[in-house]
Amino acid sequence: MPKWIVILLISSSSTLASISLIRPMITYRAIEIGATPAQIGALGAVYALFPIVLALFLGKNVGRFGEAKYIVFGASTMFILAIGFAFINSLFLLMVATAAIGISHLIGVVGGQTMISTRSPNEKLDGFFGYYAFGASLGQMVGPLVGGIVAGSDGVLPKSTSMGFLAAAGLALIALLPTFYWRNQKIAIKQTVNQGGTFTAAISMLKKPGMGKAIYISLAVSSAVDVLIVFLPLFGTENNFSPFAVGVILAIRAGTSMFSRIFLGAISQRLGSHFLMVSSIIASTVFCTAMFFARTPLSLGIAVAIAGLALGVGQPLTMSLVSRIAPPEDRALAISARLTANRVGQFIVPASAGAIAGAAGAGSVFLGLAALLASSIFTAL
Repeated sequence: MPKWIVILLISSSSTLASISLIRPMITYRAIEIGATPAQIGALGAVYALFPIVLALFLGKNVGRFGEAKYIVFGASTMFILAIGFAFINSLFLLMVATAAIGISHLIGVVGGQTMISTRSPNEKLDGFFGYYAFGASLGQMVGPLVGGIVAGSDGVLPKSTSMGFLAAAGLALIALLPTFYWRNQKIAIKQTVNQGGTFTAAISMLKKPGMGKAIYISLAVSSAVDVLIVFLPLFGTENNFSPFAVGVILAIRAGTSMFSRIFLGAISQRLGSHFLMVSSIIASTVFCTAMFFARTPLSLGIAVAIAGLALGVGQPLTMSLVSRIAPPEDRALAISARLTANRVGQFIVPASAGAIAGAAGAGSVFLGLAALLASSIFTAL
């Protein structure tokens, strides 16, 4: 495996561990200061609000600064913000900081995914994106476990969300350490400068055969994962699950996603990317529905584990697909268009989920996710 991808995996997995610890802690901090389910949904939505606007701009300019600088900047700002979260005790400031860390995370993701798309041979895109997504799942597994241990448990709430945020800062710092190797690195393939405007170029990109379908599937899968991270803590408090149990369940989801991703290259070559994508979406739809009926940590953990196994396949396959559809010099724009759609979903879906949870309980959110995923099945066929 090339040295650059090993460094990227170490950095990206540590970054994802940090953000996967921060986001449940944001939900718990919001509960501590008296936030309603609708306000918790708004927190999930504001995380994606500004990235919707900035994703295409970041993709346009990645060739000017280089992917490596994006990754370093994302991890650096995440470290600073994680420390800041520990001292926030108002809903307004929590909203502001959540929006800021959404931007910070996006910058790092644009850098990492562009690095994979421009440095990987076409025949290795599935495998390398699978490794990248494996690193993300590893981080998503480690983060909640660290949070559950460090923050402790006081009934259905952590003993100290501040300790959780400070632990997340430590993980972001770890993400920075290996990136010193990249201090002088430039983008591998010069990206097109779109004289007609980035938005116009992105619309043209969406018209390429298969691009719109791939991006919608990505939106559905990423939104489902995002809502699970935000609303499982709320679901846990409603059903008297301890924060440690919720942390373990979140870690299980990430762990099963990680398992499916490490073998993605070999599996997609044997079964075909299209069959694998369709079957994984069907499975994730079924087991998101099953979460609605779970009333114990064990039953919820089983449903989340199988859903995680299926959800883990969709993201790297859509990363690979949009990279293949776009010419090499437009891959940064294609990656950014996909991320823009993801953030649109992550803005709309949590806000909608918050309204549903306020009216019918957090469990009903899982039925909404199942409906969203079911709609993407027809797109994938």
